[in-house]
Amino acid sequence: VQQRHVIRTALVLWALARVTTLPVLAQSRFATTERFVPHVSTVPANEGERVGLYLREKAAVVTGEQLQSGTVPEGRVVLFVHGGSVSSIPDYDLDFKDYSWMAYLAEAGFDTFALDQTGYGRSPRPMMDDPCNMSTEDQALVTPNPLVGPCAPSYPYGSTTVQSDWDEIDTVVNYVRHLRGVQRVSLIGWSAGGRRVGGYAARHPEKIDKLFLFAPGYSPNGPSLPPSDLPRAGVPMRLQTRETLTQGRWEQNVVCESQVDPGIRDVIWSTILAFDPLGAVWGAEEGVMRVRAGNPGWGWNREYAARVTAPTMIVVGEQDNPAARGVLHADLIGTDSKVLVTMGCATHFAVWETAQYKFMHRASLEWLTKGTYRGQSNGVYRVGTDGAETEGL
Repeated sequence: VQQRHVIRTALVLWALARVTTLPVLAQSRFATTERFVPHVSTVPANEGERVGLYLREKAAVVTGEQLQSGTVPEGRVVLFVHGGSVSSIPDYDLDFKDYSWMAYLAEAGFDTFALDQTGYGRSPRPMMDDPCNMSTEDQALVTPNPLVGPCAPSYPYGSTTVQSDWDEIDTVVNYVRHLRGVQRVSLIGWSAGGRRVGGYAARHPEKIDKLFLFAPGYSPNGPSLPPSDLPRAGVPMRLQTRETLTQGRWEQNVVCESQVDPGIRDVIWSTILAFDPLGAVWGAEEGVMRVRAGNPGWGWNREYAARVTAPTMIVVGEQDNPAARGVLHADLIGTDSKVLVTMGCATHFAVWETAQYKFMHRASLEWLTKGTYRGQSNGVYRVGTDGAETEGL
């Protein structure tokens, strides 16, 4: 107990001394608003607490003027949900050249929002300020800073559940619908974010306009119901280093020349740390990224995929198991509009890759605006670099 008290006191001092400054977009043509949406947590690690969920809004200045007059049209509001490792702002509003997906859609007249779920970014991170609450392997990464040696977790369970994720999305969707006076919003999800928004859309079709899923997670044969023993024994947090994220998970899958801009990885990592001030001061000088460790998921399988009624577009990199996303596309039998596009020269991190990020922006704009991909509401396609069409089936 004494060690943990010393650790927490030291963390506050280190965070104040070394916190990374958040990059701010300089373009005056956008209005960016940051909010904390009130929510009563259903996360096992802080169940029942009143919390604030971090939500960034970005709109063009001219759109902001329309919003103030209450003239926002249906179909022009979109919520971004991050994946399983990185929070929303490095994913969707990166301050690097024209890579910001939010800015692209905002400039096209959309009111864009990005949510940090519990365990990420500026939303609550219950039990994640204690460096003992991770595996012994991860503890070694932060020894001797801030740990002095191995220690037992103070919360020996997984942090969140997929139900708590859906509850948070529902709170924010309802908040945005009320804020902007619309009945439906569109959702964009990457990786585990695709799993979350897909499962949410299956349960709340009346609130969803369209879905755009980038490399979505999916368990076709997974359980429909939650396990009875929640929360499961484990830990509420894991770590990723810059090397693990940018090299082990990303660079080793890059296959094309000039697929990644050489300057982007520094900006990604600094932005990640700007939204994780404790991780920024743990471990080696470059810091670490704290990632929540949740409980086993359920409810995003063939049964629930069939309940999705919203027009759904799926994009996936050719170096990121497109066959698995093809299974999801086939299982979306409840919607008349569904498209699958496999992108050449693209990995799981295509949103940050020179080869395809512009194509993803353009494709999402057409889909969210018209419900079509190159004028078609159905089909399976493959594209080359920057969306050059090579195959349509």
